[in-house]
Amino acid sequence: MNDVFDTMKESMEGVHMHTPVERIVAAGRARRRYKITAIVAATAVTGGLALVLATGGPQVNAPPAGVHVQLAAFSVDSNPDGTVTVKLTKEQTLDPKTLQNALAQAGIPADIRVNEFCSSPVDVPGFEKVMSDTKDENGRIVMTIDPAAMPEGTTFIGGIRTPDYKPDDPSKLGATFGLARNGDTLECSTELPR
Repeated sequence: MNDVFDTMKESMEGVHMHTPVERIVAAGRARRRYKITAIVAATAVTGGLALVLATGGPQVNAPPAGVHVQLAAFSVDSNPDGTVTVKLTKEQTLDPKTLQNALAQAGIPADIRVNEFCSSPVDVPGFEKVMSDTKDENGRIVMTIDPAAMPEGTTFIGGIRTPDYKPDDPSKLGATFGLARNGDTLECSTELPR
């Protein structure tokens, strides 16, 4: 057993520590104090949250917290003016139900499909007031949706093409969006719209 320690000791002869031991000990104590402070702060936040829930939640005139969902395939963010910014990433295949849920939390009823493109059987006017879109510097589609501009009784519909869907098709279409009346049967196809 001593042979192992002797071998280790000999291999470390040229190694010297430049940091004083007192400084290492002080840093360790500071880390322990930081962990204790973090635990106390987390306990205080939890207690405050419990108090808010016990007293009936936020005040009636408090501003809404909004929705802020950041996932690999998309992000949904509520804006102070009531609009909602949605960014879609082409490289990631999104789960349409997850996007629909995020949009619903932001006040936008939606029917989102992947590699299926739908339209309303009846033309619903006003879509140009509901959504505008651009592309950011990374090539992501950036949509701004105004839920207040959606006509009453309508749903935001979208069809999103994945990068590997029908790669030989010459269409550059990445996504289609529109409005449909609630209860209408959508006209859907897996063919890319022209």
